[in-house]
Amino acid sequence: MSSSESDRDWAEWVAFHLERTGHHVRVEVRDRAPGHNRVHRLDEAVRSSRRTLVVLSPTYLADEALATEWHSAWEADPAGVRRKLVPVRVAECRPEGLLRDLRCIDLVGLDKRLAVARLLDGLDGTRSREGRPRLFPD
Repeated sequence: MSSSESDRDWAEWVAFHLERTGHHVRVEVRDRAPGHNRVHRLDEAVRSSRRTLVVLSPTYLADEALATEWHSAWEADPAGVRRKLVPVRVAECRPEGLLRDLRCIDLVGLDKRLAVARLLDGLDGTRSREGRPRLFPD
């Protein structure tokens, strides 16, 4: 998972809920250790990971160094067929360029229960619960 240092709480919250459902999650700001080569670990993570989640916030978008993390995932699946790059928007912001065209899992303004549901549904590729039609409309 790619996030800014200032969004570490969000990254850990997302990781916690994904790990509870059996996903293996590597969070750069949480899991890095002294002596690790960041570029090597990034390359390894992109090649071996099913997905790269990006914790989107104004701080993330302003950090040019973090762009290398999502660029690598985007290049591995530029058409989005495998959903290799999944943005998770946690604060009001407007991505530009290539990120602008990716649909986000949007957690802005949601309560905790709904945010967890939206995160898990979004990662599974299904529509959120409130968007699902009822079987027999009134």
